[in-house]
Amino acid sequence: MTSTVGWNAAVPPNGFVNRPRQTAASNDNPDGLATPDLYAGVETTPEHRNLAAGDPTCVGWERRRDDPGVTALRETLRLNNGIPELEMCTPDQVERAAGLFHRDGFVVVTDALDARRLANLKRATERVVDEILAADPDASAGGGAGGLPHRYSFGSSSASRHRLHEPEWVDVIDLATTTPILTAIFGSADYIVGGGGGDLALPGAIEYQGLHSDNIWVEPHDPVGNLSVRQMPVPVVTINFPMIDLTWENGPIRQIPGTQRSLDPIPTLAGEPDWMKWSTLCPTPAGSAVIRDNRCWHSGTPNLSDDVRSMPNIEYFAPWFRSEGVNRCLPYDLWTTLSEHGKRVSRYVAGHDGETIIGAGYTSPRSKDRDAFVEAQCAELGAEVAAEWWARR
Repeated sequence: MTSTVGWNAAVPPNGFVNRPRQTAASNDNPDGLATPDLYAGVETTPEHRNLAAGDPTCVGWERRRDDPGVTALRETLRLNNGIPELEMCTPDQVERAAGLFHRDGFVVVTDALDARRLANLKRATERVVDEILAADPDASAGGGAGGLPHRYSFGSSSASRHRLHEPEWVDVIDLATTTPILTAIFGSADYIVGGGGGDLALPGAIEYQGLHSDNIWVEPHDPVGNLSVRQMPVPVVTINFPMIDLTWENGPIRQIPGTQRSLDPIPTLAGEPDWMKWSTLCPTPAGSAVIRDNRCWHSGTPNLSDDVRSMPNIEYFAPWFRSEGVNRCLPYDLWTTLSEHGKRVSRYVAGHDGETIIGAGYTSPRSKDRDAFVEAQCAELGAEVAAEWWARR
């Protein structure tokens, strides 16, 4: 992968010259259905449609290192970025890690990946970045939460919607460094894998994502209106693995502590206080595990460095939680390489022996291209396979 990717001055802030400023009263949109039609062309994931209006703060900037707005933002981040005295754990501190997770809605665990796994997964992410940029050379299409340019989702860019057809992702499903912590967080070893993907920010990703939750659930039916998912135990845990050290400059993830159970509306980018923009997990060493409650408010931040910031992930569901978004995205042959525990927790995403994982191996940030590939593949596999795939999607 070339080290010169990103910083494309021809790509305007937020990616579309006519993309309007953020005008929504709140970014909290559990169903992802309230985005006005004028954002319909913005490529993003359904649960993040409410972020499609983009970042109003950088309107009028150019995507250049020396743009005055970028220069001022870089100095602000240098002085302020990062959660003061961010508490981290080592893999042997299982109960402490679980305690911090339940308190804050996230925890950073250092040394989660050994040198071999980190190197292998880093090479895999670099290959996927090359595939994405082959389809989107100027990095203008973007994707993932909010559809911002220079920022992509590893999962959404795959026609299978996940990366579990990649052995390097499968290799981090069940780790001695993270499995005991997941078991402590869920209070059980009976959690299940829901998928795997992650995100990346190229150099020159000057926009903030709006704060959001990764709401992949439907609120429980409560006739008296006393119960929401935020009042329940954690339903979904995501583990992100930074491929490079997260610094104040290269787009570290931001997390707002304690918001996993908040019933308050999530503030807009224009309305949030500055400290929330600086509430980032930096410095965090490469190969750490960033273990997140999906309900906790978070977002991507500007990558003003010259490095690609990648954070592949695996998603885990509580023993009591299920989602229609679970697809058979893990090839049977790869599933058999897992430990007995890994196979058991991955059983719902594993394909059958001999089954073709539809969409696996095709990468594009554009949904029309992914859909065309899947439709052609389904046509080859037959009407019965196609009907079953689209019913599950």
